Amino acid sequence: MRLAFTLIPLLLAAPLSAQAPSVIKSTAAPAAVVLPAENAAIAAPGAAQAAPVQNNTAPAGNFYMPAMPSPILPPAKPGQPARYTESNVSLSGIVLMPTAYRGRGRNALGLGLDFNAAYYIGRLYGKNTYDWTIEKKNYIDRVGLWLLSADSKMQVQTEGKWRPAMAAGVQGIFMFRDAPQPPINGTFNLTVKATGKKTDTYANAYVALTKRLHPKFILNTGYSDGDMPKVIYSLSEFLSRESINLSNNRPTTDELQIPTGMLFGGLMWLPKRDSFIGLEIMVPQGAPQKPKLFNLHLGTLLKLNFEISYLTFKGGWDLLGMFQFRYNYLPK
Repeated sequence: MRLAFTLIPLLLAAPLSAQAPSVIKSTAAPAAVVLPAENAAIAAPGAAQAAPVQNNTAPAGNFYMPAMPSPILPPAKPGQPARYTESNVSLSGIVLMPTAYRGRGRNALGLGLDFNAAYYIGRLYGKNTYDWTIEKKNYIDRVGLWLLSADSKMQVQTEGKWRPAMAAGVQGIFMFRDAPQPPINGTFNLTVKATGKKTDTYANAYVALTKRLHPKFILNTGYSDGDMPKVIYSLSEFLSRESINLSNNRPTTDELQIPTGMLFGGLMWLPKRDSFIGLEIMVPQGAPQKPKLFNLHLGTLLKLNFEISYLTFKGGWDLLGMFQFRYNYLPK
């Protein structure tokens, strides 16, 4: 009886102590990649490893996919974000002459290609002081001059804090008239006619320098060599060969020598990112009658890209109206 009372507790406790160890199947997710910050906790002796935290947004099977971090741009120098931000309008040219910029003002080396169409409608108003003319004032006269040009450039220097952008390029121009210029009535029944040539082609090479003085103000200057001064002499009958020879008391049949060198410059004001107001000046060097052409870009104010040009020369000046369209092909 005593033996039975002694064995009963042993038999009840035996299955608990003699139970064979069972293999526990883990359903935990595979260990995630350990970041460097966690290495110290794992490498420390006796440190308890933290249990993996279940991610409710993880894919099926508890597979952990780390998110790709956003790219971090290097910090820009003070003043550069506003200074070199591209505009929403082409800054590769003002009216007829180019700038050193490519496209919308991209500050990078590379090629640029523009197509430009300018149409000089006519003279709005003008005056002259020539003693051989009867009329001293002229207004609402047709010019009818089309200028279709292609401008290819290579920006060879980027713009820095004090360094201007620099580009070298070439221009090819096709000129044609849709209306003849009016004749000039002179003294003693003298009638002077402008050149009757309706089509012509011009080409010139140039170097341009452009600098942002302020995020909204751009200064441009350069030098061209070629036929661009001939374009200026085509804008007024007072700059024809006959008119210039009469003004200088020479025979009207004398040849007119037009130099090829020309300085140009201008400035641009960007009141908004998608529009600008610009002024450019073209000054042929050593040219007869010393003509100067000022082109005022007012398309953003008057709409339809209508521009105003002021042509001044020795003995008179003309105020011209024109339309101008620029298409930037490269870079896109």
